Amino acid sequence: MDLESVRAREGWTVQLIAGNQEQTVLSLMDRHSSISGILYTHTQRQDQDWFVGFYGKFSSRDEARKAVERLPEALRDQSPWIRQSRDF
Repeated sequence: MDLESVRAREGWTVQLIAGNQEQTVLSLMDRHSSISGILYTHTQRQDQDWFVGFYGKFSSRDEARKAVERLPEALRDQSPWIRQSRDF
């Protein structure tokens, strides 16, 4: 998903992973393919490629927090970050 489309989304999302290698995000998506709604975007961070995997579109921070609680333990253990979509 392109970055501007992510920022244009209303509400909150859960950042699952971020890094400078696209394959890292793709591997996470592959390992958790049973979870629909995991997307990723590409941006720049400190003049380097940066890939961010995120999950869901929620109307409130509390709704996003509850969604995190329902994620598999392997994803919860990675300390997902609840953030507003516009802040990507």
